[in-house]
Amino acid sequence: MIAALVLERVLPATAEEVFAAWTTPERMAEWMSPVGTAEAEVDLRVGGSFRVVMVEHDRLEHTGEYLELDPPRRLVFTWVSPYTGPEPSLVTVELHPHDDGTRLVLTHERLPEDVVDGHRNGWDSMLERLAGILGPKEDA
Repeated sequence: MIAALVLERVLPATAEEVFAAWTTPERMAEWMSPVGTAEAEVDLRVGGSFRVVMVEHDRLEHTGEYLELDPPRRLVFTWVSPYTGPEPSLVTVELHPHDDGTRLVLTHERLPEDVVDGHRNGWDSMLERLAGILGPKEDA
């Protein structure tokens, strides 16, 4: 059975800053792993690809292709990992103005039903990390 998940989060940053965090390799590497670190490569254009390697004890590679780029409002890409089944899954990131920054709506579709909860937990952890890097910086 194929399933989907939807997560919403208000992030303490402008839509431009949030979009950049999703599309700039240096920024992606800061948050795009539930734990540990990440490495990221990006060819930011429709038809371009990305590669994210989540590094904790092992290396877990995720790849995809950009299908839609509408900065700073919308980003659509395929998502392929060892846990998403034989066909690419689909991720849509929508960014909306909010009084406290930007409301992000993430929809991850075409997932095998048995991995939805794991992906929900993974994205939730990563969005928490994203909020942390976008939040106010404390003076050193």
